[in-house]
Amino acid sequence: MYLARDKNNDLYLFNDLPIRGSECWWAEKGVDGTYLRLNPALYPEVTWDKEPLPVRLVAGEGE
Repeated sequence: MYLARDKNNDLYLFNDLPIRGSECWWAEKGVDGTYLRLNPALYPEVTWDKEPLPVRLVAGEGE
């Protein structure tokens, strides 16, 4: 999974490595659930000028 931020500051979590467009990142396989829009206040270190950040989800134990 990858975090990437569009030029307009929208933040997305992609299932696969996205491709940079002129103003946004694109999921190569289309828009059929391959990405998730996140709160743009999260992960300020992810910027349009940087490459997508590889991440992994870790499930924790419930309380």
